[in-house]
Amino acid sequence: MKKFSIILLIFSFALAGEGLPVLTLPAMAQDGYFPSSPVKDQNSVAFSYASWYLATDYSAISVKFNGYEIGFKGLMSDNIEIRGEVPTDQPVGTTSYYNSTLYLRKEFHLNDKWAVEAKAGLVNERLFYASSWGGTVDAQIARTINVMGRVVAGFENVGWMSPLNEVGTKVPTRYYVGGDLIFNFFIVSIKGGVSSDLDPLFRWGIRYFHPFFEISYSHDNLQRVHHVGAEIKWNKFRVGYGQYFHQDGLGYPMMVSFGMLF
Repeated sequence: MKKFSIILLIFSFALAGEGLPVLTLPAMAQDGYFPSSPVKDQNSVAFSYASWYLATDYSAISVKFNGYEIGFKGLMSDNIEIRGEVPTDQPVGTTSYYNSTLYLRKEFHLNDKWAVEAKAGLVNERLFYASSWGGTVDAQIARTINVMGRVVAGFENVGWMSPLNEVGTKVPTRYYVGGDLIFNFFIVSIKGGVSSDLDPLFRWGIRYFHPFFEISYSHDNLQRVHHVGAEIKWNKFRVGYGQYFHQDGLGYPMMVSFGMLF
């Protein structure tokens, strides 16, 4: 039992210090940890892939249509060594970790000033011989000030997981306020708040728009990751690239995305 708990603890720490990594890993390479994206609401289909930490394969797919978005994010890591309570113990075997979420998001424009977003997701986690299921909800309300800015408030990943063997993995919940500022061809977004453990949250990003490409930078202090991204636009097609720099020296994974507007 203790071996099982140690495996999960070590793996969660390696993936930015929290469990249920699909809830905190970015869905789009070019967006990274960009806290909000009010100009990215076109009808589209997109696919992303990354070889993440610990030789972990991660992929995401989403479809946006008329204010709705349905998506899937999945992560799998093989050949995780099973060790005893002493780190120097020889591994007694290997196992795999799997985490996925299937979600539905809807945006409601109440009028020309107010908008609400709601999202619900089904979450699955498997490690060794145990499996856990649960659900999460997100909600955000936005108030447009003028053509140059808006303010937002909300929460994300509020939910519950069934026991994984004995104890359910804690959901990475955040509560926040923030805003967006648009000027010329730039948009700057900032969010600040707390996690469910009252750890301070600060997430911000800046994006430059051009008719043929976009470039962006973002940072999330709880994830401890800096991100640099780019997107190339060709007719209705989009190709995105993201490079991630982990402050704890866990490597610099890259991610690619492919999308099409319709």
